Amino acid sequence: MSHQESLPVQAETAGTVAGEQQVSSLQQGKQTTDRPDQDGAPGALPGPTEALARFAAGLKWEMLNASVIERTKDLVLDHLGVALYGTQLPWTMKVRDFVLSEGGCEQSTIYGSHRVPARAAALVNGAAAHAIELDDTHDESLSHPGSVILPAAFAMAEALDRRGTDFLTAVVAAYDVHGRIGAALGNDLLRRGFHPPCVGGVYGAVTAAGLLLNLDAATLVSAYGSGASMNGGTMQFTEDPTGTMIKRLHTGLPAERGILAAKLAADGFLGPKEAIEGRYGFAKQFAGRSGDLERMTQEANGRFEIERMSIKLYACCKLFHSMIEAMMNCRAERPFTAEEIVTIEPFGPRFMIDTHMVYRPESTMAAQYSLPYTCAAVILLDPTHPDSFAETTIGRTDVLRLADRVKPVIDPELESLFPRKIPGGVRIRLRNGEQLTSTVIEPRSSPDRPIGREDVQAKFRSLTTGVLPAQRQQQIIDMVANLERLGSIRELTSLLSDQRDAR
Repeated sequence: MSHQESLPVQAETAGTVAGEQQVSSLQQGKQTTDRPDQDGAPGALPGPTEALARFAAGLKWEMLNASVIERTKDLVLDHLGVALYGTQLPWTMKVRDFVLSEGGCEQSTIYGSHRVPARAAALVNGAAAHAIELDDTHDESLSHPGSVILPAAFAMAEALDRRGTDFLTAVVAAYDVHGRIGAALGNDLLRRGFHPPCVGGVYGAVTAAGLLLNLDAATLVSAYGSGASMNGGTMQFTEDPTGTMIKRLHTGLPAERGILAAKLAADGFLGPKEAIEGRYGFAKQFAGRSGDLERMTQEANGRFEIERMSIKLYACCKLFHSMIEAMMNCRAERPFTAEEIVTIEPFGPRFMIDTHMVYRPESTMAAQYSLPYTCAAVILLDPTHPDSFAETTIGRTDVLRLADRVKPVIDPELESLFPRKIPGGVRIRLRNGEQLTSTVIEPRSSPDRPIGREDVQAKFRSLTTGVLPAQRQQQIIDMVANLERLGSIRELTSLLSDQRDAR
């Protein structure tokens, strides 16, 4: 299929079959660290690292059906809206200013700014994408693939002048690799104090950059091996009320390092072969796992991980989103004011409550991770908008007084669903004796309750109003909707540069 052609109707069926064959081929790779011959005896099944590399390198544009392509476009537009808003915030600006002061060749666009080396652009854009807690999530891996993968993909596709179809194919493969590794290990990573997108994101970024560099499977394996030595990112930011800016870099760092690992591999730089499953590999060292890694290569029934993504509607920790919707359900059932509330009793999995009970947040991120503050924000503010968690807002006396009435409870039944689902609920006791209760297993915009393109576009417009003129907003929306027709991704990135340059 030419990249200039639209998708024919019959391509959806053909693409589905091809996609099922490609995703199913991952099942051939099993956890094999107990093989007597680590180089692989004749007929030996590949381990997860090699299986994922084979899958990614073998994925072709023609294997993607229409629904996967359209879903990918929605995630791209969502990413751009979130990141463009994030460019205005002080933590992003500090990273951007540092990068601009370093200089270098003009390869790739910093959103809303100038062209810099590809790795530098990925670093800044990754930080911008994670700046307001509205970036997409892969719930099963407790991660944010888009804010790692898309900055790396945009930076490399622009630097290499790749077509829209090349970009989309690389992105789908990268989401799959990132999502599968994260789903197998994400919960264990968190329990050990590691932030999943930062420690595991490099594999998604390597995949995106590597496919745009046309790396074969063996070279991708080597890039994964190098990437394994670039992992890092602890949850210590949750323990410090003000030292939280580093969290924003937790998606920029793996985006930048993924490009580094892929480009080194393209130049013949060799990394170890069993980056994930090896004796000192990622699974063992970061998640404490040496076996049972089948989620990385199990039968997927033709469904790509990108179809399991959630688009965030609330500018706070994803663990709270079901609870927020439950609170909104209660208020819709019986409208009430903050003054009528005696207690708010959110209930859910342990991870929804543990480390999230700061009653007096001292920074934006601390507020976004504070369960008491978020509960109060649902009643008195607008949790869909980042301004509700801004440092100019978090000291409001009425919000803090209401937060003091939040008394959370761990719910064993909802705990049993986590992390396959991220459920939550609430009991609200009113002064007249009434009790309102609601439970939500999956919030709106999750994979089983997806929002439509018109909702994605509305979110994009809401976030970029004041950042972009209306005409530029529409140009970006239209171009993303037609990504597969672009002869060069630079047609889109030119719209993302500093407005003075674009004029």
